[in-house]
Amino acid sequence: MGTDLLFIGAVLFASLFIWNVPKIWCSRIMMLTTALVLLWIAPVSLLTMLLVAALQWLLWHSSNHHFKKLCTVLSICLPIIPLIIYKLGYKADGWLIPLGLSYYAFRQVHVAFEHYKGTLKNISLEDYFQYLLFLPVILVGPIHRMPEMQRSLRRLKWSPSYFSEGLERILYGMVKINFFGNFLFSDKLPHYAASVKLPFLKAYIETIAFTGNAYFQFAGYSDLAIGMALIWGIRVMENFNYPFLATNMQEFWHRWHISLSSWCRDYIFQPTIAFTRNLWMALTASMLVLALWHEISLQYILWGVVQALLILSTATVRKNIPAFSRFINDNFFGRWLGRIWVFHAFAFSCIIIQAQSFNELGVKLSNLF
Repeated sequence: MGTDLLFIGAVLFASLFIWNVPKIWCSRIMMLTTALVLLWIAPVSLLTMLLVAALQWLLWHSSNHHFKKLCTVLSICLPIIPLIIYKLGYKADGWLIPLGLSYYAFRQVHVAFEHYKGTLKNISLEDYFQYLLFLPVILVGPIHRMPEMQRSLRRLKWSPSYFSEGLERILYGMVKINFFGNFLFSDKLPHYAASVKLPFLKAYIETIAFTGNAYFQFAGYSDLAIGMALIWGIRVMENFNYPFLATNMQEFWHRWHISLSSWCRDYIFQPTIAFTRNLWMALTASMLVLALWHEISLQYILWGVVQALLILSTATVRKNIPAFSRFINDNFFGRWLGRIWVFHAFAFSCIIIQAQSFNELGVKLSNLF
């Protein structure tokens, strides 16, 4: 909570300068504010980000044309190396992962891919640092894209509606995190579950509490990030779009953690299916990357495979039983049947990552089923 308030305070304080200086200095003040906050609370994170970004930029501007492809591959791999090292080290020895590493590593991979595709050309080192050092999204995303960020900076101007909307989103985020996430789903519901005697009902309530807490915490922090960005005059992408109103698992993953799922679609799913022409392989690869982004462990690998199976089964049903798909999409009762299925399919799959061990996972599943 202290870090959240620090970020919000820094954004509000910096906004006093951003909106009272020539436009050319606005993005630089944003960058400097972010660098100073990270230098204070997470210097290792700042150093890792700047060092990898500088090395990538040097590789992109290598004068030797014979090694262009090798330089591109290295620039894509560079951000992944510290991410894997820290995540494996965290699992093995209790290392502390640098603040925001998972998010800015994927932003760096995004820029490397877009540079290779030619979407981003002639990136200056300052432009790259301005994109990466954007305080609102450092902590919990969204994984916004550089072309949209550059467009927003070119069009940057004071907007009272953006400012008021930003404060409103911050308020919504605080309510989601503190009331729904911390109070209701982390405190009250587990406390009630502890008093329940029936093993099935107790396991069910604990599962609902875990899933509800995960959603409201994550959606709340996304609201904080979007709100802080609006105060600086930048609209970043939405990260959640009422995911539990989805009627199938394909739609669910278009609504849940949108920035990460769209990143996996663009940089894992599409290249894999273009190379293999195999939907199952592409889907599994993208969901495994999505899962391992959270944590490198057998439980998350299993969780990723389960998500891929749920999406593939949805695609199979929609292709082979169109009448059932129409019933789910077009009929009022069908839609609610689909929503109930989506919520429980996702919540029950999360038991895999909720359990502390496979032993505990077996106990929870036997209590439920």
